[in-house]
Amino acid sequence: MQAAASLNPPVLPPTGFSSPPSSATMSIPFILTSLLTYSAVLGSPNVRRAPQVYDACINANDIALTFDDGPYIYLRSISDQFTAAGAKATFYMNGNNFDCIYNAARISDVKYAYAAGHMIGSHTWSHADLTTLSTAQIQDGMFRMEEAFSRILGIKPAFMRPPFGSYNDNIQSIAAGRGQNLALWDWDTGDADGNTTAQSEALYNDVISAKVKNALILEHETEETTANVLVPFAIKLFQGKGYNLVTMAQCLGVNPYQAVGVAQQQTSAWTCDGTPDPGDACSGSIACETGTPVFSSTTTSGPTSTSTPPPVATGVTIRPGASSTTCLTASSNTDGATVVVEPCTTNNAAQTWVQNGQTLLVFGNKCLDVTNGVTNTNGVKMQIWTCTPGQGDAAQHWSITSTKTIQWAGQTECLDLSGGRLTSGNQIQVWLCENGNANQVWNLV
Repeated sequence: MQAAASLNPPVLPPTGFSSPPSSATMSIPFILTSLLTYSAVLGSPNVRRAPQVYDACINANDIALTFDDGPYIYLRSISDQFTAAGAKATFYMNGNNFDCIYNAARISDVKYAYAAGHMIGSHTWSHADLTTLSTAQIQDGMFRMEEAFSRILGIKPAFMRPPFGSYNDNIQSIAAGRGQNLALWDWDTGDADGNTTAQSEALYNDVISAKVKNALILEHETEETTANVLVPFAIKLFQGKGYNLVTMAQCLGVNPYQAVGVAQQQTSAWTCDGTPDPGDACSGSIACETGTPVFSSTTTSGPTSTSTPPPVATGVTIRPGASSTTCLTASSNTDGATVVVEPCTTNNAAQTWVQNGQTLLVFGNKCLDVTNGVTNTNGVKMQIWTCTPGQGDAAQHWSITSTKTIQWAGQTECLDLSGGRLTSGNQIQVWLCENGNANQVWNLV
């Protein structure tokens, strides 16, 4: 239970604001401008957030082994080794790097790994350093991978690993617009940087020696020694120490894909001819593609994260554990409307919630949303916002637990009845999940 003093947490300056000058040098225009800017950043519900940047797992005892730069000739072998061990891997793929993803053998291998339940994510089309590219070129590199995945597998990726791990604010903004989170890592085997097999194995042993809670490890699918030596070594080592080998999405407790649909029939358009070469970007005779790929209608089939919560029955109310007559309520049907508690009334659309995947919907197309997506902060208030297509907005993802808490997926905060007050109009917040905190118990009725 949070202390009473924490009901109104101190407001801290937003990231990126420098310390103000001394009072002797502060003019009235400066004060007014600063206050208006500060208020706009913190208070406006219309500020949309960048995607999540994940550089570590969240779930305890999970290790995610991730493989970049494929698809290549070792993909099927790596997939088989994980499958035989009852484990899952994650593959961040390019379209035209070591091989063309549209070559018949690569199409077959990509489908094979996906059907085995391994996670597939984007590593952009040509493995160019995104920080050196224009906005149109970045969009093109992401578009072409989305198109390939839509064609071959019928999926929309929810994760993109920027080549070399290089990104900036513009890349985050573009990824947000395309519904993708950025995927980094916290351990690097160096297998593609000249490390010997012994050096990479030493890295795995360092993970064990550090007695880590979890780990998100970078490898490369294109290295023969990785496929034939490091993979069996890592599987035996980590499983022998009791770790779960899972996909990156599973170790975060989020969905690996924005949507799962149906694969398309191959046509002559499935080619790397006329696309950027490895390390290059669209320019000159190669036009930049910046739109949205064709996506076949969604279906319930296809691999998804095992951490995805079960669906909630259509048309439920969400009531705090302390009251059977008080309901979670959207204050209006507009973006940025507050989420409060009000007395329950019959057939009230503002109190009727439906779970779609990891989102909680009200009014049909508005999602329960953490204002501005602020993480690791107690007291951030809740709002509703138009649901991001394909469930791509991490600030709208929730997991309903067996202990009746509603946890922000991939985070450590839970939906919280502010101050435990059942007063009409009390705005709901997120707060660090705490066992036994009655303010975080919710009943679905």
